[in-house]
Amino acid sequence: MLRIAYCDDMKVDRDKIMSSLSHIEEKWNEEFEIIPFSCGEKLCNDLVQKHYDIILLDILMDGIDGIETATRIRSMGEENLIIFISNYDDRIKELFDFRTIAFIDKPLETEKLEEALQKAYNIIKKDIENIFSYKKGGTLKYIPLKDILYFESRRNQIIIHTNKYQDTFYDTLSAIWSRLQEMDQFIMPHRSFIFNLSCVTLKSDKIVLRNTSKIYNIGERYKADTEERYLKYIEKRFK
Repeated sequence: MLRIAYCDDMKVDRDKIMSSLSHIEEKWNEEFEIIPFSCGEKLCNDLVQKHYDIILLDILMDGIDGIETATRIRSMGEENLIIFISNYDDRIKELFDFRTIAFIDKPLETEKLEEALQKAYNIIKKDIENIFSYKKGGTLKYIPLKDILYFESRRNQIIIHTNKYQDTFYDTLSAIWSRLQEMDQFIMPHRSFIFNLSCVTLKSDKIVLRNTSKIYNIGERYKADTEERYLKYIEKRFK
């Protein structure tokens, strides 16, 4: 399901966007969750609790305009794909960089919106293969897989350790492993840990976290799978 928000202070334009999105949804035979907003303030307030994959923004709006809205969205740490819809001058478009997918002129043409949505959808599908997503406080967060050092289960919470920070959220390690075990990038050597193979070294029955003094035991029931995954990873690296 694609979660799409669109923000325009003109009702006639919101109605046109909704009509176009509904047409594309039916044509693609996909399910969209489509939420309209009449101003940037309401959209930003909603993003405190919700995540949208794609945001359609009018540039010229009363209150905070589309550019200020996009700036606030990025300051919140949101990585939504943005499509600007406006009759703004083409020369100004080059000034904006908010992970913008497209600028679509008004009056809106459904075909151009579909083309922009397809571009965004392709990026989303590719991103899913290279990111880990989790929910915290009603917000969906994303972390590139390459930035993850390891997951740790502690007191009904998961601590995700990255190369920049730590974060906690409610989940189970078994549920996370069910998402990651098909990848050749991770190992689960213990019921309380999942490690990124790019960050560890296997020594005897221990896991050593590189560039640290941290050493972790390998559980007996996890030993065979851990060793097999580690060897496959090393072989792949040096091919």
